[in-house]
Amino acid sequence: MAETEATNFLKVLLQKDPEQVQTWLRMVWAEQQQVPEKFNWLGLAEVSTFRAQELANEESNKSHSESLAWAKIASSVYKFLAENNPSFSERYLDSLMTLRAYMILKFGALPGNPVLDIQQIVTYFFDNLHISYQEALIKATDWREALAANNPEETQKKFDSELEDIRKLRLIKSRLGIIKQLSKFLPNEELNIWISLWEKLP
Repeated sequence: MAETEATNFLKVLLQKDPEQVQTWLRMVWAEQQQVPEKFNWLGLAEVSTFRAQELANEESNKSHSESLAWAKIASSVYKFLAENNPSFSERYLDSLMTLRAYMILKFGALPGNPVLDIQQIVTYFFDNLHISYQEALIKATDWREALAANNPEETQKKFDSELEDIRKLRLIKSRLGIIKQLSKFLPNEELNIWISLWEKLP
């Protein structure tokens, strides 16, 4: 029953305009509004993201304004999910970073804006590295050489023994894949050095 109620509530909420949804969220954050049990927060974030991206591709100023409003909703919900689900926080914050990058490509960077502030993407990237550039370069070069040796058995052994390193390198590559699209907005020299590493990562 609780799940059905939560699903119906989400459907009704998504029929409202973004300003009404933002008002509801503000009341939730201020603990002035109750949330149905088993409410699908991820569903709200994903639908808001879809609407933001869809409206960003339309030509009217009204659509662009609504696009940014839905993106703001998605951003706040992804942050809420990350704070309240530590084991999945990287997934939610990566989704948020992807959304911000998409919107910046559409509308440009705007310092201080909750969606279009590119510095938030830069800060997130550096705060979640867990490995130095030099270390990443050495490990990436090592892996390229291992793959070039074309010895599947040895490569598999290496993969099994260095699984955590591979995970870190692939996560960095995934995030750099998002960031390198924004290079024209990024005067950050250190970040540009990392971007140059992208193609070398496994």
